[in-house]
Amino acid sequence: MIQLDLFGDGDQARPEAGGEPAAFDSIDAARAAASVCVRCDLSRTRRRVVFGLGRVGARLAVIGEGPSERDDQTGEPFSGPTGGLLDRWLARLGLDRTEVWVTNAVRCRAAAVEGGRLKNRPPRANELAACRFWLDTELALVRPELILGLGGTAGKVLVGKDFRITADRGAWREGPNGIPTLVTFNPAYILHLEGEAQAQAEALAHADLETLRRRLQP
Repeated sequence: MIQLDLFGDGDQARPEAGGEPAAFDSIDAARAAASVCVRCDLSRTRRRVVFGLGRVGARLAVIGEGPSERDDQTGEPFSGPTGGLLDRWLARLGLDRTEVWVTNAVRCRAAAVEGGRLKNRPPRANELAACRFWLDTELALVRPELILGLGGTAGKVLVGKDFRITADRGAWREGPNGIPTLVTFNPAYILHLEGEAQAQAEALAHADLETLRRRLQP
């Protein structure tokens, strides 16, 4: 049973009158609690909380930056075009989503109003810090052996603030709770590239995936 701080003030989660501190003994209980989270201002603009999905007990957790506009609509991580590329990457590892855990550094879409509509933006430091509670909750319940981080923001959250995607991707680092962590490009970044730049970035990502595939071998 996982007992954690729901309020971000360093104390255990405050119980209801006469009750016990909030605790999660299953991923479903954690998901239900996260669905009403107001730990940061992203709760004001989100449609849905996008909690992780996959197999509890998976050897591999895949962790991106944050939900896309499509994810915000579906409530599922990597549900748009980036999800199609991620699925192809998992296939290179001999896996599919039923065999891994897929989540993000933040569980609500980070967006700002531009031209009268919401547009994606990178999560801010305080938002990443607030949502670290849910990342740690997921990892404690899923208990993966390895982590694949996607993108520079995920790298900073998982490995440390000095992580640089161009210099540090593709190498094994110590991640949360000492879990071996490898970070590669975010599929969204690759999909925004064109021509030779896209081909080169995806070739580097494929090399990183080969490094991961070897580590996953029995």
